[in-house]
Amino acid sequence: NAGTQVMKFRGGMPLLGITRVFGMYRLANSMALLDSHIRGTDEKTAMGARGFDNYTFHTDLPPGHTMVTGQQTIDWDLFSVENAKLLLAWGINWISTKMPDSHWLTEARLKGTKVISITVEYSSVASKSDEVLIIRPATDTVLALGMANVIIKEKLYDAAYVKSRTDLPLLVRMDNLKLVRAEDAIAGFEPPKKRRDTKILKKGQKAGSPISYGGDQVIPDELLKEWGSFVVWDKNSKDFAAITRDDVGDHLKATGIDPELDGEYEIELDGKKVKVRTVFSLTSQYLRDTFDLESVSKLTWAPKEAIESLARQVAENAGNTLIACGMGTNQFFNGDLKDRGILLLCALTKNIGTHSGNVGSYAGNYRAAYFDGMGQYITEDPFNIQLDEKGKVKLKKYFKYESAHYYNHMDKPLRVGNKNFTGKTHMPTPTKALTFCNANSILGNLKGHYEAVINTLPNIEYISVADWWWSTSCEYADIVWGVDSWGEFQFPDATASVTNPFLQMFPRSGMKRIHDTRSDIEVHAGISKALGKLLDDKRFVDYWKFVHEGRVDVYLQRIMDATSMAKGYDVNKLEEDAKKGVPALLMSRTYPKIIGWEQAIESKQWYNKTGRMEFYRDEDEFIEYGENLPVHREAIDATFYEPNAIVANPHPAIRPFGPEKYGIAMDDRSGETRQVRNVVFSPAKLLESKHPLRELNEGFEYIYLTPKYRHGSHTMPVDTDIIAVWFGPFGDAHRRDKRMPWVGEGFVDINPDDAKALGIEDGDYVWVDADPEDRPYHGEKKEGSEEYRLSRLMLRARYYRGIPRTVTRSWFNMYGATYGSVEGHLKNKDGRAQNPRTGYQSMFRFGSHQSATRGWLRPTLMTDSLVRKDTIGPVIGKGFAPDVNCPNGAPRESFVKFTKAEDGGIGGNKLWRPAKLGYRPSYESDAMKKFIDGDYVT
Repeated sequence: NAGTQVMKFRGGMPLLGITRVFGMYRLANSMALLDSHIRGTDEKTAMGARGFDNYTFHTDLPPGHTMVTGQQTIDWDLFSVENAKLLLAWGINWISTKMPDSHWLTEARLKGTKVISITVEYSSVASKSDEVLIIRPATDTVLALGMANVIIKEKLYDAAYVKSRTDLPLLVRMDNLKLVRAEDAIAGFEPPKKRRDTKILKKGQKAGSPISYGGDQVIPDELLKEWGSFVVWDKNSKDFAAITRDDVGDHLKATGIDPELDGEYEIELDGKKVKVRTVFSLTSQYLRDTFDLESVSKLTWAPKEAIESLARQVAENAGNTLIACGMGTNQFFNGDLKDRGILLLCALTKNIGTHSGNVGSYAGNYRAAYFDGMGQYITEDPFNIQLDEKGKVKLKKYFKYESAHYYNHMDKPLRVGNKNFTGKTHMPTPTKALTFCNANSILGNLKGHYEAVINTLPNIEYISVADWWWSTSCEYADIVWGVDSWGEFQFPDATASVTNPFLQMFPRSGMKRIHDTRSDIEVHAGISKALGKLLDDKRFVDYWKFVHEGRVDVYLQRIMDATSMAKGYDVNKLEEDAKKGVPALLMSRTYPKIIGWEQAIESKQWYNKTGRMEFYRDEDEFIEYGENLPVHREAIDATFYEPNAIVANPHPAIRPFGPEKYGIAMDDRSGETRQVRNVVFSPAKLLESKHPLRELNEGFEYIYLTPKYRHGSHTMPVDTDIIAVWFGPFGDAHRRDKRMPWVGEGFVDINPDDAKALGIEDGDYVWVDADPEDRPYHGEKKEGSEEYRLSRLMLRARYYRGIPRTVTRSWFNMYGATYGSVEGHLKNKDGRAQNPRTGYQSMFRFGSHQSATRGWLRPTLMTDSLVRKDTIGPVIGKGFAPDVNCPNGAPRESFVKFTKAEDGGIGGNKLWRPAKLGYRPSYESDAMKKFIDGDYVT
């Protein structure tokens, strides 16, 4: 009942500042003091606030990595690419979005690494590749499973590796689709009392600090008992044999067991004969029956020969293939399934956990676990504050983490029909106060931004934003704190990266502040100090003692001293070295850093039930949703076909609950219902089906994608004039066309043949409309109303031959229209879309790319049963974990129609000038054609 639980705090991408940005969560923890005043609680009963997630909220998490390994994400330092013989750049525009690391790819290629890009358009990384495969958006799972099918069919997989390191040889009961447990099936079986590389927590025992375990896993005894052990068919003894969590990798050999991979048997369980099959048997049947080359080609648009060739190349380079995935594969509703498919492909070919063979996901900078001593700072007990810089810190976590996707989903959990699909460990509270820093994505560039502005924000009583850029979020804030830019830092801080091996310090700047700003950490401390004054409680001040004294290094040193990869570093020396350009390394076990090395090289267990890579999910929810096997589901919106359909020919292990089970009509395909609608279509039937918007015959025919690009970091600093002019072909520093919102503006890339069929010329202004049920917002869309005028997307059309027909794209980075910018566009003498009161500059006349998106909640990411490692530290638990097992969103899920709004020429005068002059695709003059053909060169 604590009111503090409706206060939400968020430090945006907090790894970017482990005291400055992570300080938001320390502030959330201190709200327990506020609770003690409001409810009269004490240190035993008080509750702090809620802390919003980041990695998952940005849809950066590859959620299937957690499902397969229990680990948040597998990745590798990007300079490791030269160790591979083959690189697959899969859904990552490496050259554009990893600019400091671009040279690693091109240099590796010069040294002999073959580069193959898998993409949905001819991207910049495609131009640096030996081969390019362009596929239909959101069909990555189909491609991965189709490749796996080729590898299994042609027996190109490493059988010994698969037997010892995956769950594929484990037996599944065909009566209830659960894994067979040794405790039930093997007479006299007793689980081991000691566990390899594991510390066991007795009931009620609390885990120690992460650094104290020396790399061992930490598992509660009750969880080990709940999981049990597993069963295989042993080819040596020709009998069923027990497999424990420790019998992984090289340790399987010591058991003398040789598991059968592809088997079907009967076993006595509970006094009756039960049919059992291996996970491999069930998986290979699904691949064989559903993903033949013809079906995969039709579903993905990839040529059959290319699918086959790609599969064989990965198999030929077993242990020597690195796969770099990016946001392009993550940001669809069913992104966890593509991970399960890609990891299956990698497991079959021994491409996991080595410097030359691994999979990685690169989306955001996230791994707070690099600083696993973070608890010393964010969970210091505010009732027992350590004021001695050398003293031991007492820790107590009073705040709770929560997914921001519920706030993004009309501030509520997923309840559809007769069921609540949000697990108890995930359950949110209403949002009444929102305090954040270092971010625009939580409000200004939110998925379904206008839904939030029109329907969610009126129910929030207080919004506080700390930023050094007047972002869209600032437009809607009650309080905006002007904070220091990166060049003005007055306090030291530290960060790290998932793409390089360095521990990076932010030294104090010698530069004076340009304006009367404060550090983010001073804002946190100042808010706390003000509360202390209101409540006459000095603890609010003392909690930030070393900020007030200019000694933030004390908090940094506490973190370092308790951090496995930083203990021994002196932060003051690190700062001095950083000023001189002397680097420091995170003390990881390998250089370059790679995740999975201990499992691949030392045969350590993964952080899950079996200790193996798990491709079968036997939790009740996964069986109920038809996803116990790594299946393919269509996109929930960005598809021409039945949204969210499970694609499978009849299979004995795919038995999902249909809509009727939840009290939902079979023909109800509304947005909310689609999230929980489990229907199975064969590939042939799927290709005959239609997206419900296509059935209206109103022009809804186009997938609309909104990825990031090279000229901005999220939305920063794209509104500066020099960047805005560069961002696309519509830049004009003079704004000769006064309709332009700014010196550059948002646009949609569209295939010229599609545009011409719609009567849209290159450079025209167009309206973009997504599903009117819920976009741009729920509720009446009344022509001429202030809300609809604000939120309906208008932008330029750019002819672009690098994208397939029926697929379109706008860049994610541009500031959207606000009430103030629309007012400015309509009333300012120069027509600029600039808020006359705040100076906020939109790059759209009306709406934004987020007009076509919305918040989605995926049921398999809200379970209480999934086993996973905690976000920070070696403890294994189950259920919700922020940025690990948590809703992930789907910002590329849009299906739209285009309507011409205005001619593209200056002032609406016919054709846009570059097209008129013959410089643009399909308008080429003879001179331009000569240039394209290279005829000016002799």
